[in-house]
Amino acid sequence: MESWREKLDKEIEEMFDIKIPVDEPVYPLNIVCRILEMHTWTVNEVVKLHIIHPKKKGKRKKLFSYKDIKCLRYVKYLIEERGVNIQGVKVIFEIREEE
Repeated sequence: MESWREKLDKEIEEMFDIKIPVDEPVYPLNIVCRILEMHTWTVNEVVKLHIIHPKKKGKRKKLFSYKDIKCLRYVKYLIEERGVNIQGVKVIFEIREEE
């Protein structure tokens, strides 16, 4: 049985929930790196290799979407858990695109 406090919390969450599309670029590089515990160099290399395509804001600032973050999480898994180097990650993504 829910208490009145739990009901209120649920109602507030539903009323004020923010729905951000998964492909909406809203996360800056430093936040992405903090969330994923990745070095900025690695993320920038992934961008240079065109594995992901963040939106540029101004000359230097890049904004990443939730979709980009999920892709980077997979990149991190390949590098750290499977021992794939950054060029190998690019090849894996190219093969997946062909399928």
